[in-house]
Amino acid sequence: MSYIALARKYRPSGFEEVIGQEAIGLTLKNALKLDRVHHAYLFHGPRGVGKTSMARILAKALTCEKGPTDKPCGKCGACKDIDTSRSLDVIEIDGASNRGIDDVRTIRENVKFAPANGRYKIYIIDEVHQITPDAFNALLKTLEEPPPHAKFIFATTAVQKVPATILSRCQGFNFKRIPTHVICSVLENIAKSENFKADKDALFEIAKAADGSLRDSQSLLDQSASFAQG
Repeated sequence: MSYIALARKYRPSGFEEVIGQEAIGLTLKNALKLDRVHHAYLFHGPRGVGKTSMARILAKALTCEKGPTDKPCGKCGACKDIDTSRSLDVIEIDGASNRGIDDVRTIRENVKFAPANGRYKIYIIDEVHQITPDAFNALLKTLEEPPPHAKFIFATTAVQKVPATILSRCQGFNFKRIPTHVICSVLENIAKSENFKADKDALFEIAKAADGSLRDSQSLLDQSASFAQG
């Protein structure tokens, strides 16, 4: 069996599993329960703190065959397709490499069509601040009057670079750096599950070096385990 990186293996599957962002998870769960899901969200904060994971969980919650639900099953075809990046209705876009006006025009044309399988067509655009000013302007009309089936989830590590005209059309959530002691506790659980030999002091140093990024801490633990076993 091929090796799976720890950050991927321990990727959260439910809102409550996104470490350090419990308030955001609870707010989104309540929005789903009350049928008050916004048409556009902006998740902003440092790298590795759960923005993309939260976006995928929200996408699963909206497209799950048992949904919309605040507890996506993770087992139906819709949920599995998102986990494996094969969903026709959840489109993940890298803003750094799809940043021009022609890229946004493609999105504008595509968004008009109904979802292939589910109720919603969801666009997750990572590093959205990389999009050019002209491309942002081209996106405004779609954000103002989106089709009922369209949802947008933007993620960025540089919210100050996102135009105010875009910010005003999104519901924003600020993802915080995760406290070192919280990261350390997560690493202890992973080390136990993986049968890694690691003392608490070493795990604390890894957590500290990650500077609030859970994903970075998992990558560092991966490296340390490989070095120790090499």
